[in-house]
Amino acid sequence: MARVTVTGAAAEAAGVAAERLAEAITAGRRAGRAVHLSLAGGSTPRAAYERLAALVEDWEGVELWLGDERLVPSDDPESNYRMLAESLLDPTGAIAHAVPTEGSAERAASAYADLIRERVPAGLDGIPALDFALLGLGEDGHTASLFPDAPALEASGEICVAVHDAPKPPADRVTLTLDVLRGARGAAILAVGDAKARPVAAALEGPSARVPASLLAAGPLELILDEAAARELPAEARA
Repeated sequence: MARVTVTGAAAEAAGVAAERLAEAITAGRRAGRAVHLSLAGGSTPRAAYERLAALVEDWEGVELWLGDERLVPSDDPESNYRMLAESLLDPTGAIAHAVPTEGSAERAASAYADLIRERVPAGLDGIPALDFALLGLGEDGHTASLFPDAPALEASGEICVAVHDAPKPPADRVTLTLDVLRGARGAAILAVGDAKARPVAAALEGPSARVPASLLAAGPLELILDEAAARELPAEARA
């Protein structure tokens, strides 16, 4: 069962998410390994990355990856990489691996999978094992670019897959698979605001392809929420 952490406001939730990422960096360094973090795009995590930039001074040995990316140039306002650069990379000099979006989604997914396979050590199941994955949550229950009932949910043994039918533009994307996200040593979904209350509750109601985020709840997952996003949860679900 996923752990649930409820904060008073969105800014506090962002702070908790930043702390979790900083803790993963510290744990990886104590274990003597390079640290690999997968980060969410969109607008919600920007505040978390800005907080993280203030928490971590030394980024040596830390490599950042994107949980998903839109098939747009890296300087496009819709680019997840651009948001990450503005909020975290430019202030800190941290290293992030951009998805090569110049060609088709299939080509981008294959190239990104090859790079992850080369850089991120595999776990016991042969899937690259990220230290931590920070994810978002859509109003339809999607996470990364894993949308309800989409073929990408069935991608077994894959690292990245192409997405062509995202419900909102741009439709063409690249996303990490459930196998990779489930295989991370730690993972969290950051969700804030009233519009996220129903998908948050649905994510904890049991695994369903109609709510892709629910397919991660059996793993090492934490839901980091503000009060608005947690308002439909029963009291016993709150930490």
